[in-house]
Amino acid sequence: MSAVARQPEFGVSEVELVSMKRRHLRQVLRIEGQVYPRPWSSALFLQEIAHRNDRVYFVARLQGQVVGYGGLMTSGLEGHITNIAVDPVHQGRHIGLKIMLGLMEAAVERGGKTVSLEVRKSNDVAQRLYEKFGFQPVGVRRGYYVETGEDAIVMWVDAVDTDEYEAKMDLIREEVLSDG
Repeated sequence: MSAVARQPEFGVSEVELVSMKRRHLRQVLRIEGQVYPRPWSSALFLQEIAHRNDRVYFVARLQGQVVGYGGLMTSGLEGHITNIAVDPVHQGRHIGLKIMLGLMEAAVERGGKTVSLEVRKSNDVAQRLYEKFGFQPVGVRRGYYVETGEDAIVMWVDAVDTDEYEAKMDLIREEVLSDG
């Protein structure tokens, strides 16, 4: 028998997205500390979730436990994904896909036409997720991640408010639903 505890199987449809609240921060910070070399502080998350007019933060919950989270900043016609993370124990189960879907839907609902983000040059898994949503690399921020000196790839998607993009989102929704 393996010494590693296996997590029970679940469908991503069992994962619910809810607005991030102060009460979620302990679990968010636990994940943040596992996935980022320089994690955000509690104060920074509190500051972000207080900006309800131009920020959207979700947590993904499974059986009441936070298993991922993501954030979006909006300004006029532009959205920017500020962060997204999934508990390493639950990675590879389409939770990130569901969080991104929620963030992109929020960007469109808030009048966005374009959305941007930065991603570590070495994070191929995240880049593939973003490409699924139509993001394309448009530039590099050299040494953006100061704790490691790693470059960030700037990715961008345009025309998220069009019928064509809605059709892309419908395909992603079907993928999320079929996984449940």
